[in-house]
Amino acid sequence: MDEDPADASEANALNLVFTETTIPVPRVRRVIERQWNHLIVMDYIPGSTLAEVWSTYSIWKKLGVAFTLRRHIRQLQRLKASRTTPPGPLSIQGPRQCENPGIFSQVRSRRGPFASYAELSMWFNGRCQLAMNHHKVPEDHPHRKTRFDDSAPLVFAHQDLNPRNIIVGEDGRLWIVDWAWAGYYPVWFEYVAMLSQGEHESSIGNVYKYWDHLIPFICGPYFEQERWMSMIAMGLYYR
Repeated sequence: MDEDPADASEANALNLVFTETTIPVPRVRRVIERQWNHLIVMDYIPGSTLAEVWSTYSIWKKLGVAFTLRRHIRQLQRLKASRTTPPGPLSIQGPRQCENPGIFSQVRSRRGPFASYAELSMWFNGRCQLAMNHHKVPEDHPHRKTRFDDSAPLVFAHQDLNPRNIIVGEDGRLWIVDWAWAGYYPVWFEYVAMLSQGEHESSIGNVYKYWDHLIPFICGPYFEQERWMSMIAMGLYYR
């Protein structure tokens, strides 16, 4: 079920990935529009989640999974937004709210909509200043001059990539499911989101040995951007 009454963005995401990549994803069969939401009818993928089988894998098999996911992410990153495409979910209705607790904070996981990449960047830079004010950082401190990294084009991102959303199919392939948070975002958002998901899994008792160590290899090592997001975390709690 897609809770937005305007458009079924998850179905749009699945159709894009199915058409433009070789990443195994469920095929959308029908979208049923209702008054307040959409129902998405899609293929059922038989198999086990990666979360269920990860502990049984050897280190070499885990590395094999990482190589496969790296190829999947590289394909997504080649799907670049046009200059007029707003950040966030795919929709024919215009800009949509962006959702991801690992990016926008657990307290308020939905933000926007943002009409442009520049608007998204400006919003985060504003949050940086709120964080600096909260921590009483001096006006001449170098942290005051750091900025949101918008140097690369927006690319397509899953944004909820964790072992529970990866199915090891009976055909042996790794299927990626649950594209509800997918959309066009800065290339480094996937890395920050995966790290956040890993921390969340650990907090609820799900420990996937070596998973966190493989994230930089899978998504790219965006260490500086992740440190910046950590630095402005307090600013994300404001309304």
